[in-house]
Amino acid sequence: MKTQKLILLAMTFLWLGASCKHEVDLYADFKEVPIIYGVLDAEADTNYIKITRAFYPQGDAYQIAQNPDSSNYPGRLDARLTEFLNGSKTREIVLDTITIHNKQEGIFYAPDQKLYYTTERLNINALNKSYSYQLTVAFPHDTITAMCDIVGNAGFQAQSLAANFSKVYFGVRKKFLFKPATNGKLYQFHFSFTFLEQRTPDGDSVPRTMHWDLKDYYDEDLAADMMNESYVLGYYPRAFYETLYDFIGGDTAVEGLTRYITDYPVELTMTTCGHNLRTFIYMSGLENNAVSGEPDFALIDGCHGVFSSKISRKVPLRLAGETVPDLLAMTDYGFKFIGGEIPPDE
Repeated sequence: MKTQKLILLAMTFLWLGASCKHEVDLYADFKEVPIIYGVLDAEADTNYIKITRAFYPQGDAYQIAQNPDSSNYPGRLDARLTEFLNGSKTREIVLDTITIHNKQEGIFYAPDQKLYYTTERLNINALNKSYSYQLTVAFPHDTITAMCDIVGNAGFQAQSLAANFSKVYFGVRKKFLFKPATNGKLYQFHFSFTFLEQRTPDGDSVPRTMHWDLKDYYDEDLAADMMNESYVLGYYPRAFYETLYDFIGGDTAVEGLTRYITDYPVELTMTTCGHNLRTFIYMSGLENNAVSGEPDFALIDGCHGVFSSKISRKVPLRLAGETVPDLLAMTDYGFKFIGGEIPPDE
């Protein structure tokens, strides 16, 4: 969601920043600005690429952005992916178009969106096998290409099997170990804590999930703090309880309410992306660069946008140490453990 918001923000800046230039008759000639947004995932069943356009508008840019005909190129452009293995071309994939119908309302038109896609499986890196993909799009007046290395390999895995939020470690930085991903340049981590909630003694139990985002980590920072050839994710147990308090809110001390904790109540999602997307996210956060709409913000020659790659891993985790007893001791929260043996400290 963070990345999507940054991309929409950056695209908005391209519209508005361009319309504020001086010493140019903006309406003398209609000038299109191609926009490409594609983030490949070699483990996905389907990969989507957004190919659209912006231009110097006469009138309200926000109203124009709500018009599909203003953003879409008519018909289907010739767009294709060329696969390279260790630098040698291996195959070519022609992209087709599809219309999705569930885009949330926002700056740009919704709920329908035209996307380019392929259901051909992309290849993930392996021992002595390094894959990259070139995107080629034939626009009406130009042909644009962009290149990205595939992020990830089978070795991108968690080394730790539990999360320890014991209160005895308040103020202590706990460590979660994982193996890095090939070509991963920016890492994001998301904890989900799910429990079953029964509002009344005779009511049904329904799952509730608390979400907790950790800060982003650059690859070079993680590489400087390795343990046993693994990267180290640092987290603080105190932050877990602060997030839980905000999530539960006024639902504490409700008579008859019980919350059940199972064996693996925590899921950690680890996501990493390539150099191009890392640069795009960083540049989108710099107001001066993004608002200017100048060509030096473009990561693809001849257009705006980004073409990169990412990979995610979902890791089910048990609660280690005294985490479960600590939660059970918070009687106002009504937690009960219905799993097996509580795992030892890690």
